[in-house]
Amino acid sequence: MKLLASDYDGTLCYGDNVMDEDIDAIKRWREAGNLFVVCTGRAKESIDKQIAKHPFPVDYIVCNNGALVYNNEGELLQSIYMDYITSVDLMFIAKESEGVVSYVVNDGERRHKIIVNPDMQDYRYPTMQPDMSEEEVMDIGRYTQIVLSMTSPDYAVEFAKDINSFFSSTLVAYANNYCVDIVEKGISKATGVEFVCGYANIDYDDLYTIGDSYNDLPLLETSPNGYTIFTAPEELKNQAKNVYMSIKELIDDIL
Repeated sequence: MKLLASDYDGTLCYGDNVMDEDIDAIKRWREAGNLFVVCTGRAKESIDKQIAKHPFPVDYIVCNNGALVYNNEGELLQSIYMDYITSVDLMFIAKESEGVVSYVVNDGERRHKIIVNPDMQDYRYPTMQPDMSEEEVMDIGRYTQIVLSMTSPDYAVEFAKDINSFFSSTLVAYANNYCVDIVEKGISKATGVEFVCGYANIDYDDLYTIGDSYNDLPLLETSPNGYTIFTAPEELKNQAKNVYMSIKELIDDIL
């Protein structure tokens, strides 16, 4: 039995669309006795809406860049929370930092948005509205991920570097297009997939991964069969075993 772990946005879903040929390929992959895992920086409620919108079969879901792992029945299998004091410090820093439009915290069940600069366009969360005050968000007490919505991908890359330098002992930040995804140190999509491999008894050589952005780099590095999409940055292409046009093209090669 093999396991294919795929990023969602920019890999399986491109331009708010999941191609029918990719869905059909995933079905063939599973019918052959293999497992399919979607790995995303999205929260569970967000990826659930995507699966309902673009129905594709899945065996496990790795959310919040590895902080949460679910099976396809919605059962929570693993949860890793961020250090609370450091998380609150990060929220204060976000408020004072150039290029931050908003931030969204995930408490393990729901997402909560805080608007930092209402005069800037929010490319990542244009329709999401705050449901709590900032004080209430800070009183939640536990967070699996904090996502900063930035004014540009360049700001996201630079801010992620700053976070990784300043909070190197407690947090890890991943630039992800217009976002900076921040989780507990040592957590990534790769650690979520490694948990699934142990849980499902998958051999290391039977692990296949694919992604398109910087938060997918650990996925490529941890797998002997790490691949990327043609739109990925050169850094990912250089790390990948091969570059594909679609999930279907990859599955056709490895099935």
